[in-house]
Amino acid sequence: MRTLEQLVAQAHRTQDARTRRYLEHAGLRVSCRAGCAFCCHALVTVGLAEAQYLRKRLEPGGLERLETEGVARLRRIRREKHSADFPGRYFAEANPCLLLTPEATCSAYSARPLACRGVLTDLEAHYCAPGAVPELKGEELAHYRRQLGAHHGPEHYLKRPWQSSERLAHSLWEQEQALRGFTVVGELASMLYLLGQEGFQAALAQGKRAVRDYLKGLGVLGGKWGFWVD
Repeated sequence: MRTLEQLVAQAHRTQDARTRRYLEHAGLRVSCRAGCAFCCHALVTVGLAEAQYLRKRLEPGGLERLETEGVARLRRIRREKHSADFPGRYFAEANPCLLLTPEATCSAYSARPLACRGVLTDLEAHYCAPGAVPELKGEELAHYRRQLGAHHGPEHYLKRPWQSSERLAHSLWEQEQALRGFTVVGELASMLYLLGQEGFQAALAQGKRAVRDYLKGLGVLGGKWGFWVD
């Protein structure tokens, strides 16, 4: 039987292979490239197994940033987990991912979550900038809409990679439930931070109810954008 780490690695390989085949078959060329990191300012949802896989591969600098960013992110989730527009507002603020380097590259690119692997576009990269699309008006908006095709969605992102990454993430959560007995799903930075906390590790060792109680005690369990345990 494969371990959770092996299942995560396989899911990542599967997503990358599916994306390559899709792009080749559709004749599409993505505009995403190293140094273009607009999408690295969004809230990212990750499952426990992927978070554990990623944390093991973080550089020391990334672990240090977790100590402050993780606490701030948990505080904000506690405050805004019931707000339907939270992700949109957060993205518009252009808050950089804690894994982002000064050179605008991902410091853990090979281990990045499925949620990140599914975000691709073939349109001009500037449309991905936080707040760029909502600010379009007049002919600029009309030009943007004329470029959208059946292979796009949501907005100008490629639909197939996006959908594939979501399906694989849900499949991974189900496999984790079967192996561990439960899974935890939540925001990336705060999940990585929690994995470094003795209290959270102790709760994981005790099982589903202890994890639920721990997150409830932090005030981040439930809500539209809070953590969930299943």
